[in-house]
Amino acid sequence: MENQKNSRNIAAENTNSRWALIKRLVLIVLAASVLSTILMALELNLLEAHLYDFRMVKGLQFAADTEIALIAVDEATTQRSNELNPLPISFHNRILNHIITAKPKAIGYLTNFNRIAQIDRNGFDAPEGAKKFATIAAHASEAGIPFIIGTNFDVTGEVLPPFPLSKLPHALAVIHRDGNLFSQDKVTRRAATYLYGKPTFHLELAERMGLIQPDFRPFGNYRVEEIDAEYFFFRYHGNPSLKTSAHKVISAIDLLEGTVSPDALTGKIVLVGSINPDDPNDFLTTPYSKTAFQNPKLTVHATILDSIISNTGITRAPNWLNWLATTMVTSAVIFWVLMSTPLSGVFATLGLSLFFLLLGQILFSFTQGIWIRESQPLIGIFVGYYLVVPYRLIIEYKKRWDFQRKNEVLVQVEELKTNFMNLVTHDLKTPVARIQGLSEVLLRKANDRLLERDKETIQNIFSSTEELNRFINSILELSKIESNRHLSLNLESKDINTIIEKVADGFKAQARAKHINLILKLEPLFPIKVDFSLIVKVLNNVTDNALKYSPENSDVTIETREVDQFVEISISDQGIGMTEAESAQLFTRFYRAKNDSTSSVSGTGLGLYLSKYFIEAHQGRIDTETRPGHGTTFRIRLPLELDLSEKLSTMNFQGLRTHLHQMPIKKKENKNV
Repeated sequence: MENQKNSRNIAAENTNSRWALIKRLVLIVLAASVLSTILMALELNLLEAHLYDFRMVKGLQFAADTEIALIAVDEATTQRSNELNPLPISFHNRILNHIITAKPKAIGYLTNFNRIAQIDRNGFDAPEGAKKFATIAAHASEAGIPFIIGTNFDVTGEVLPPFPLSKLPHALAVIHRDGNLFSQDKVTRRAATYLYGKPTFHLELAERMGLIQPDFRPFGNYRVEEIDAEYFFFRYHGNPSLKTSAHKVISAIDLLEGTVSPDALTGKIVLVGSINPDDPNDFLTTPYSKTAFQNPKLTVHATILDSIISNTGITRAPNWLNWLATTMVTSAVIFWVLMSTPLSGVFATLGLSLFFLLLGQILFSFTQGIWIRESQPLIGIFVGYYLVVPYRLIIEYKKRWDFQRKNEVLVQVEELKTNFMNLVTHDLKTPVARIQGLSEVLLRKANDRLLERDKETIQNIFSSTEELNRFINSILELSKIESNRHLSLNLESKDINTIIEKVADGFKAQARAKHINLILKLEPLFPIKVDFSLIVKVLNNVTDNALKYSPENSDVTIETREVDQFVEISISDQGIGMTEAESAQLFTRFYRAKNDSTSSVSGTGLGLYLSKYFIEAHQGRIDTETRPGHGTTFRIRLPLELDLSEKLSTMNFQGLRTHLHQMPIKKKENKNV
């Protein structure tokens, strides 16, 4: 019945613990959701831009399309041709002729012809000027080489090239800088795909080559309704830098002078543009270089075209997914901080941050290009940590304060208990001794005149006072130990076998009364230093227990042997034995096994507790081997030589614990008592 009640209590406690944990988890998720909602309302675009650039620079770089070749009207071209920038239209006629001769796959011309017409109007209007360029470009289109001019854009819309070039195919060649949107740091991360419903230069050129379908939208394409435009975040290829490009760059003058064979352009998509260090309009700031005038526009145009052809754009995760990611990581860090140690919370916070960065990098680099915002989750991790840590400290401080108050109360109760026990036991010893003495005198003087039942009654009084006296002595010894007073050992050189024989003599009557054979198997031993009175108490306690819990007509065996550097005393019975749970609690104070077999046996539950302390005070050890229904064996080990450096004369309450190993038993001498 009691076991069922305990089981129900344990089940109720487990249920309450589960509900408390579920309640805490719900509160953690709610707090994380509120924090995530606040963070999602903040743009944090500048931080997100830096994280985006980090992923772009350090992530997996896709190989550049080898079919894209760049013809650069660069500084070397202007110097070696003895011309000023911009070069006249006649120069571009020669370049276009050389390119067409190589039979490229397509030609995209990214030159500002309006500026050429303004500076060199006569040459532009001459028969060998713009009209010839238009004729060459028309012949290229007739020969199956798509040709298109990239045009500029102003507030009025597309800036058309001057006549007659305006009759040629043209499209907006717009590269967007993050000026008033996103990070506002003038870095180029995205490109326009449609403006006022019309495809831009890169889409138009790819469509004319038949590489994409009409109305194609690259991966990650999104619309901005306010300006009737569509954009996509393109992926940089091959890690272009100041001195190198992911795509092959040929100087225009090298092509004209024959240094580079026209065959290098055969079957290529050729983009022609200027790279002039003196003209900041020819350069862009990109995620690879935050310093202006480092990445030529021409190479950026090639990268945009490459991303469209290979469809390797970057798509932004929806807001709900960003909110969910922020909530999850914030909930995790709050849970770790609340439920783990402070050091574990720190490592969990850092580890979670690194894990999320790694996850974001994998999704960004190794998939088609999924961009989950990292700014809100990372800030959520650290804000969650620094908001919860003070709360955790308040909880810990409150627990510590409660514990300190309870400890103070317990100390006071312990002192009151000790004082009360000392007072009661000391005051009891005198009347108990008087009762014992009077009963002994009465039994001796009136022995002849008393009936047998009266003699038995007086004898029971005498036995009861003896048992009460032993109990009082145990309480006094316990109080002495637990009051942190020192236990002085009176060490003498004694033969353990002699002590055991004397103890056994004292239990002869008790053994005969229960028809128990008390067997001694004592090997010859050298004398060792012990406190005689304490060892006698230990042997009395253990032997008394063996006799009490042994059935009639059974054996109790006491053996001694020398094991390694110790004297081992084994006291075995054939009694009821104990379970593992009972054995684990055996040496605790006031513990007694609760079952039908032990309820009729008297005892205080202090004998084995004190015995363990006395043996450990001798630098020894006491333990048990037991099984229910198969008896119990107590093994006591005492060192042959004491380590005097341990100050045995003043042993404190904790005692000394020595780790010993069990040794095999050798039987030499049998002796029955």
